[in-house]
Amino acid sequence: MPDHSLIRRRERWLALAIAVALTALRSVVLTAFEGSHFDSDQAFIGLMGKHLIDGRAFPVFAYGHPYMLGVEAWLAAPAFLIGGVSVPMLILPLALINLVVAVLLIVMLERGAGLRPLLALVPASFFLLAPPGTATLLLEANGANVEPVLYVLLLWWLRSRPLAFGALLAFGVVHREFTIFAGGALLLLWLHDRGWRQRGAWREGALGGLAFAAVWQGIYLLKQSSSVDGPGTTLAAQATDAGANVGAVASHICIAPSTLPLAAWRIWHVHLTALLGAAERPMTDFGINSLQWQGANGLEILLAALAGAMSARLLWLVTRERRSDRTRATPMFAMYLLLVGVQSLAAYGVLKCGVVAVGTMRYGLLGLFAPIGLTAMYLACERRQAWRLAAIAAVVAVGAVSARDHVRLARDYVAGPPPNYRRALADYLVDHNIRFARADFWDAYSVTFLSNERVIVASDNVVFLREYQWLVANHADEAVTIVHHACAGGAEVSGVYVCPPGAR
Repeated sequence: MPDHSLIRRRERWLALAIAVALTALRSVVLTAFEGSHFDSDQAFIGLMGKHLIDGRAFPVFAYGHPYMLGVEAWLAAPAFLIGGVSVPMLILPLALINLVVAVLLIVMLERGAGLRPLLALVPASFFLLAPPGTATLLLEANGANVEPVLYVLLLWWLRSRPLAFGALLAFGVVHREFTIFAGGALLLLWLHDRGWRQRGAWREGALGGLAFAAVWQGIYLLKQSSSVDGPGTTLAAQATDAGANVGAVASHICIAPSTLPLAAWRIWHVHLTALLGAAERPMTDFGINSLQWQGANGLEILLAALAGAMSARLLWLVTRERRSDRTRATPMFAMYLLLVGVQSLAAYGVLKCGVVAVGTMRYGLLGLFAPIGLTAMYLACERRQAWRLAAIAAVVAVGAVSARDHVRLARDYVAGPPPNYRRALADYLVDHNIRFARADFWDAYSVTFLSNERVIVASDNVVFLREYQWLVANHADEAVTIVHHACAGGAEVSGVYVCPPGAR
């Protein structure tokens, strides 16, 4: 007789290998090629990591962001020590987190949703084969994009360990407030299952709350030693307390009931279609240095029909089982993911007065869990083989379009990467022994990072590093100005102009 445990184990390893391979496919270009997607929002995180290994700063929170932990700088620091200061080394730890998430999704969909390992690849494909625009966000060193995705999965794993759960939830929320959606989803499931009636439930809740409070306060005590605005700055330069995270969120909230219909429409038509690659968009819309497009027109209708059909079918199955004597175990992990995703989508639309745009997709990035959870629930509950196959085919079609887009992007970069004016600019300044400059924010920190701080560029508008402002001010007579228009006596470098000191 066949050894079913051995067969399942081999299937699991095959599914994990496929998951890792697909995630690597959509990550390789955005990790290996510095010019694919790199700007000052990522550069200042890289500069934090460099300052950390140089012993020049202690960034507990991100420079200029006293409400968001500088975790990515601490992840980049050992990578810089091993491979040198570069964009690929900055992105590499985030690429590894993506691989960890891929593995966890397959394992947890098997254990928590009852799916066979190879079948788990279907709902997980919304992450494994995220389209280039979404993959960019998942690999972006921009404070905290992919980390909350990891926290959501780990919090499910730790839900029965109150001290570890409370500690991680506090760390995740301080790192990026969107992690709170995991706590909200588990609370809803706890209420649904009447968890408060279980023996020891309130004791475990108290322990979790104690761990949460201890970690929350511990982080803000550690902040007293933080370099809040870069080397040479201290907490005194920016007085914020343990409520800074909450205050920062509150200051960005905008609620207007009249915008809710528009918000609901834009969450689907703008956000989810971009997030899932369900409509054609140029990759430049997502900050990718490429002339390629992602997505395919028509997928939006396919996904809408699929989501509607699966939701209606699940509702019917649940209602039928409640009326009958038969009961089937609910795929709780899939429901958890769905609740996290729905909260993320709702909060993004409702709390921003309907302002939903591709440029702020990261605020609703956890919405990616909604299609994963819905698909996993459907596949776990549906018993009609033909309907399951139809759903699988639709999801595979979406993944195939995304895979095509990543292959096109990779082909272009292997054949010859597009010009990267910031690299050309950094090299020009270094080659001409120019040590100080001024530029717009989007050029300032990226050029400084690409030059490995051999050139210090102060920002003309948004300032995250005070030291650069001081240094350039003290060398005003030799600081050139970088602009995107011609200037008297300026040198053109890849469409950008380096103007003499004092010129504009």
